Amino acid sequence: MDSNAAQLPTSLRVACGQLENRVGDIQGNAGRIRDTMDWAEGEGADVLVLPELVLTGYPLEDLALRQDFVTQTLDALRELATHAGRCATIVGTLDRVEPRRGWDTVTRTSAVGAAVLCDGEIRGVYHKTLLPTYDVFSEVRTFAAGNQPGALWRIGGVVAGICICEDLWSPDGPPELQAATGAQILLVPNGSPYYRDKRMSRSQTASAVARRNGVPVVYVNCVGGVDELVFDGGSIIADADGSIRYLGAQFAPDRFWLDVPVAAPRPVTGSPLTTVHARIQPVRPEPPRPEHAPQYEAMAEIWRVLAIGVRDFAHHNDYDKAILGVSGGIDAAVAATVAVDALGAENVIGVYMPGPDPPEEEKAERAGVGRLAELLGLEIVDRPLGHVTPALEGAADQVGDAPSGDAMEELYARARGAVLRTMGEASEALVLATGNKSELSIGAGILGGDMTGDFAPLRDCPKTLLYELAHWRNQSPDEEDIPEEALDRTPTIRSRWDLTLPSYRVLDAIVERFIELGEGVEEIVAAGFERDTVEDVLELIVGAERKRRLVAPGVKITARAWGKDLHMPVTNAWRLFG
Repeated sequence: MDSNAAQLPTSLRVACGQLENRVGDIQGNAGRIRDTMDWAEGEGADVLVLPELVLTGYPLEDLALRQDFVTQTLDALRELATHAGRCATIVGTLDRVEPRRGWDTVTRTSAVGAAVLCDGEIRGVYHKTLLPTYDVFSEVRTFAAGNQPGALWRIGGVVAGICICEDLWSPDGPPELQAATGAQILLVPNGSPYYRDKRMSRSQTASAVARRNGVPVVYVNCVGGVDELVFDGGSIIADADGSIRYLGAQFAPDRFWLDVPVAAPRPVTGSPLTTVHARIQPVRPEPPRPEHAPQYEAMAEIWRVLAIGVRDFAHHNDYDKAILGVSGGIDAAVAATVAVDALGAENVIGVYMPGPDPPEEEKAERAGVGRLAELLGLEIVDRPLGHVTPALEGAADQVGDAPSGDAMEELYARARGAVLRTMGEASEALVLATGNKSELSIGAGILGGDMTGDFAPLRDCPKTLLYELAHWRNQSPDEEDIPEEALDRTPTIRSRWDLTLPSYRVLDAIVERFIELGEGVEEIVAAGFERDTVEDVLELIVGAERKRRLVAPGVKITARAWGKDLHMPVTNAWRLFG
């Protein structure tokens, strides 16, 4: 090693801005970025890494195809560049590129970019190479893929690779090319949404990429709710040996910096190299490993995701209040408690809407609702259905037999939906539906009834998970927000359906195997389930897509959630058997 190489830095001071994800709020996002740039400059950082599409928010869907939106984004990016100082800043942004075709006949002119800002200029833009089109992602539809996966960036005395989110997940993707051709560190903006166990898979991936390539990985995620997705932060810094140097905060904006040891200098061969600046950083002593930010355990993590989903959907759509039906059951109790955590008890209205039940049943149900209100400090409004249902019964009489039995139960549910919708409009409150994934999967909810709402926070929570969440919540210190009556009550759907449904534990296991694992009848039966039960449940699932399409969005919790990442044809003659 020559004398000049001996003076090259052995670490890079990396600042990370784990910022809020606000889709379409270009000016607001630019303001948050500018503040973070000032902070990083003040901390003496060599480079600031920000999340994927931090300037525009993510996911953009068809906003990415709007040329006026792209133009506004690039105007804001150029303005940010004038604010850049000595610290290089990696800004996730939408970019305009020459028309490119993917694997179809359509040309695309928008790309997911990571712009490198320094000394008042845009020094270059890396374009995301691998565009995911699975689960909740459909980026191939809207974006052009990058065509320089090996691009390198000289930041003073360190050569860095930049890649974006999906680029990191391929074992032969841009990180491998960048490391093989000279990168000493990988800087990775991300927009990675939550589902159960995703935090572990991210950490394992960052660690594996770092170890495989012998370079540290800096993985920066965003936070906040966007429709059914919640971005949970948890940014990661992995050392070159794959060990995790630092885990960032979950579910909250965060700023932190570390002196990250970089790999020894490597020959730069073949890949395009852009010099961001040539100021050699000082040689810094090996830094101690910092303490990780506190991490949530499993049930607390899910609960936090549900609350953030409600909070951000409400606030970002200009609602301060929420309204929901309460009945004494577990679904309503959990939904109400989540809403109170998200918005505050003073901003949540519970509506009790009794039908003509036997007096003793109504009395017990109302006591459970009262207990819930007492525990949460929740306002409960009583709206008996006696003044609503006669008109609906009359409408049914005009076209068929008078409703009775299950038909009458559905009529009551629709009456409740109408009451909630009317009260929500009058009070300018977000209407929350309280349905869960188990019943959504088999089409057990009632259109215009218990599936009615602007947002359905529990739509991806299996019923068994709701019971786990309720028990966890009540066992938390100083918390008992969900009445025991709600945990002991017979679920309405099982008490009124003619079908002989299995227990929720069996139902949820079959749903999970069919939806998340992609198993068919024979595989599920081989796992120990009764064939008749499996066939009954799967027949219901396949036939329920029409209902599912008409349900409000809700928070994604599991790896496969009905909606953006999981849907079937509404008109569908295929059956799994018979």
